[in-house]
Amino acid sequence: MSFEPWQVWGREPDVEVTLPRRATGELGEMESTKQLVKLIGDVYKPGMRVLDVGCNVGHYLRGIRRIGADVTYRGVDAYEHVINKARQIFKDDPHASFEVKDIHQPLYPSDRYDIVYCCNVILHLPFFKKPVKNLLDSTGKVCFIRTLLSEHPTTISKRCRDNLFDDDGNPLEWAYQNTYDVEFFADYVRGLGCDIEYIDDEFDPTVLQDEYKKLKGNYGTRIVGTGVQADGNVLFHWKWAKITRR
Repeated sequence: MSFEPWQVWGREPDVEVTLPRRATGELGEMESTKQLVKLIGDVYKPGMRVLDVGCNVGHYLRGIRRIGADVTYRGVDAYEHVINKARQIFKDDPHASFEVKDIHQPLYPSDRYDIVYCCNVILHLPFFKKPVKNLLDSTGKVCFIRTLLSEHPTTISKRCRDNLFDDDGNPLEWAYQNTYDVEFFADYVRGLGCDIEYIDDEFDPTVLQDEYKKLKGNYGTRIVGTGVQADGNVLFHWKWAKITRR
């Protein structure tokens, strides 16, 4: 299978080395998992089904299980190798299933899930509109999206994987780290017939900085200044979008 230059997670199966260890419980939960569980716990009612889009190896599922051991969960991801690993890790969970699906294609528009979430994915895609529409088309009640959003103008950013460029100065391989204007993003969501509420990202900066140094070898997200997150040369303005169907 061929991948686009920005699809780092397809070309490099082990690029997120900590996630399998989090999925198995060897490592603790991410800070975003802790907040996601709170957000879902506020709206979840028995019998609701949960869809995790861009699930990777299913690491968020360990947090979801604190809400209930019998929560019906489905995780989808574009890359078969992570789905296969998720199926292996959670093979004994009777209420979890995993499927290969690309967020750029329709997901479950005829079988909507009560709660849908998509964490740390939208920023790494070329553009947000089609993926967000596909998320909302599969949402029955509430969709949570965690991505980079700020009051500043939209910024399209490419984090180069190396120093290889074509003759026009375009990188040969990169990961997107896009930040969207909150009003631009919200206007699009409202145009799809949904309401949107922004929720500030919550995290313990000491945990993130400790992981950056000790777990990730000074790579990935670090803390700069007074609790501001950064990756490489880019400041990360994380927000949660809570989107509800009207």
